[in-house]
Amino acid sequence: MSASHENPTALRLGATGTLNGWRVRVAGRVVLAVEIEGEDYFWNEFRLVDGSGNEATLVFEEGEAGPEWKLFRPFTPMRAMTAAEAAGKRVGEKVNLDGTPVAITLVDESRVVQIEGEGPEGVEVGDIAHYFNADTGDRMLVASWTDDEIEFYEGLDVPGPVVEQSFNLPKGRSAVVSNFSDSSGLREPVAAKAGIGWVPKLVLVALGAIVVFSGYSCFARKSAAAPAHAVRPFAPTLQLINGAEGALAAQPFSVTAQSAVEIATPAGRHHRREYALRSATGEPALLINGLSGGSKEWHLLRLIPPLAHLPPLEAARRKISQPVAIEGRTFKIIEVFQSKTLFTEPARSGPAANALEYGFLATEGAEVLLARWNETKIQFWRGTTVNEAAVSTAFTQPRK
Repeated sequence: MSASHENPTALRLGATGTLNGWRVRVAGRVVLAVEIEGEDYFWNEFRLVDGSGNEATLVFEEGEAGPEWKLFRPFTPMRAMTAAEAAGKRVGEKVNLDGTPVAITLVDESRVVQIEGEGPEGVEVGDIAHYFNADTGDRMLVASWTDDEIEFYEGLDVPGPVVEQSFNLPKGRSAVVSNFSDSSGLREPVAAKAGIGWVPKLVLVALGAIVVFSGYSCFARKSAAAPAHAVRPFAPTLQLINGAEGALAAQPFSVTAQSAVEIATPAGRHHRREYALRSATGEPALLINGLSGGSKEWHLLRLIPPLAHLPPLEAARRKISQPVAIEGRTFKIIEVFQSKTLFTEPARSGPAANALEYGFLATEGAEVLLARWNETKIQFWRGTTVNEAAVSTAFTQPRK
């Protein structure tokens, strides 16, 4: 195996691209290594950042089947696990991090061997992290710890063509001349194994791809394995309580319920929190934290009458970039997704746990249009972004 730490891909430091409307820059590249049977195996992690300080980690490795890309993001397990507990886990032992028991496929440690450009905060060459992987096939769950600090990550495959299109790379060239040895003798691919362990507190934005549900054959299979967190599925910087009252966008509202929702696209998943609001005159509204996955991202949406030309079946045929006409304006679809309700509080005030819906998100200027449907009904929500500080100021403790 070559010991070269040169970049084996066509993705370069400073490259910019647009991932489903999210404009990002490759700020850094980190090379990591794991020792297997006395020999080092390397992989690359690209640090993606946007203009607002959001980050993501895109990982490249040479797997058994060829070049592979994975997107990793943090998640909160259903049951807390300490670093001491994780250190006692062994290959083959089952862990239940997200509602589904899966077997641990690898236990090891990694080290940082090179940093190019801007590495994640606090990461230095020589850093070592302990970790275990639970690989389910279509995704990888990772627990990583140093000393008493432990973090959990979910990794999902990102097709090479999505990377190429997003960063305007030559087709078939997202991976170029590889510096890795032939990995055919590996018992387990080394995709992003331990590097995830030292990536600190990432704020991930959803990375989507064009999808037509009727043509995406593996969508149902992947969604069946989606996480089912019973507690907060991501770490918002502000969380409201039911019963809170306040004025937002010059209108008084009360928080009547809240739900945690998982959004799935072919290229990844993200979570958001939805707050059901009711105005002083009884009209419903929806306040969403993390519409596209950002923990500081808030949108205030109001329910609008159903669009006669878009019943559920017709809405399901819509694709990325197609127009949606409403009240004399034309919105453009930027995301098509499947959503799953993880929990609702109070339980009877909204969709039941694991309830599935389909939808699309469209934009026109500063406005967004959210459509969601199942086999029998469809709803449309229209609104704009609101500042997190305004949300924090508006909603206080419920009246005694």
